[in-house]
Amino acid sequence: MAKTKSMATIRKLLGWLIFITVLSVPAAYFYMQEPVINVTAITLRRGHIEETIASFSAGTVEPEKSSMVAAETIGKVVAIPVTEGARVKAGDVLVELDCTQQAYQVEQAEIRLAQTETALKLLKQQYQNDISRISTLKRTRDIAAREFDRDKSLYEQEDIGSQSMVNLSEINFHQVDDTYKNLNNLLNLYPLRIEEAETGLKAIEIMRKQAAVTLNWTKVRAPFDGIVAKIYLEVGESVGAGFGGDLSTGSAMSMGGGIPGAGALTGGASGIGAMPVSSPMAVAHIIDDSDLYVKAPFDEAVFGRIKVGEKVRVTVDAYRDVEFPGRVSFIAPTVARNMDLSRTFEVEVLIEEGKEKLVPGMSADVIVIADEKDDVLLVPSEALIREEEGFVVKDGRAVRRKVAVGIGNWLEREVLDGLKEGETLITSIGIKELQDGCKVNIVESLESLL
Repeated sequence: MAKTKSMATIRKLLGWLIFITVLSVPAAYFYMQEPVINVTAITLRRGHIEETIASFSAGTVEPEKSSMVAAETIGKVVAIPVTEGARVKAGDVLVELDCTQQAYQVEQAEIRLAQTETALKLLKQQYQNDISRISTLKRTRDIAAREFDRDKSLYEQEDIGSQSMVNLSEINFHQVDDTYKNLNNLLNLYPLRIEEAETGLKAIEIMRKQAAVTLNWTKVRAPFDGIVAKIYLEVGESVGAGFGGDLSTGSAMSMGGGIPGAGALTGGASGIGAMPVSSPMAVAHIIDDSDLYVKAPFDEAVFGRIKVGEKVRVTVDAYRDVEFPGRVSFIAPTVARNMDLSRTFEVEVLIEEGKEKLVPGMSADVIVIADEKDDVLLVPSEALIREEEGFVVKDGRAVRRKVAVGIGNWLEREVLDGLKEGETLITSIGIKELQDGCKVNIVESLESLL
């Protein structure tokens, strides 16, 4: 009887075992057949992070100063003492015009000036002579008056002398008196005559200076130290309206610079012998490359995020693997509306290193470093979903995480919360099958990205 019960128990246990086995086999089979997603991933680490702002479009390398130098008078080109590409100093002659007429006018003005100076000197000398002369005349007049009174009194009271003697004394007195009065009147006019002569002398001096300026205009000079970028004329050609380079097509950041003969955009000759140019034309283009800048447009959305003094990285097509460091030197105070209806503002960047490799006119891409931090947890930007979530790998499965990020750029972001150093983060989040809890297989580790 006991043996029969034991056999029944064994059969019952075997039945349950078979039942469990039958149930577990499909589950194991299903588990073994669960799809595995191949992904790329990266191990999170700490490092340096930069928040960067890229220019809206390429900017342009520009020199410290650029001048389309115009002649301030017309004339024929007789000499061009410089060549394109030559370095010049402020005041160096770039182009010489025929100066025959202007030199003649200077000579003529100098002759008139010398004549007027001599005449004024003689007038002042005559004035002093007449001052001395009137003192003598006054004494002579007084003597003649006394002699006339004496002769008249003796004749009338004592019957001494004669009427003819009295008449002669009277005539002599009136002659001396008239001479004295005339000279005294003349002396009263001398100050006015001298003042008029001095005014005339000043006018002629101004005319001489104007003539000298006009003569100097025939030598077109460099307004500052720099490089001759372009010469627009040849020897024998004439400078005037319609000749030379069009000033409206060139940069004119600095014109003239206070150097005589360095024409300005609005300049025009005037004065003695001047032949004014109503519409100045450039004879040469000169640039000052002592400093180089990049002027680039930035989207209006980042207007308040860029500050003067912030570090900048500049790249140009000619040196794609070279970054030229610089700093923001100027931010335009206004936003411009462009033809494509976009709105941008201009940022000027001073190139701090490597400027010897650059030339004005190059296109340049600009990246402003708005902020930077050291020793922060980094995450690739491509590994985040809307910068809010990511997938870490845990026990062979993808685990969805909420992520809080800080500063960053298009390549990487700072992690504030949600991830830890050393965790493995999936970077291929564009895979449709990637979901929370799915099995994953890391086929490539992208450690080099960070």
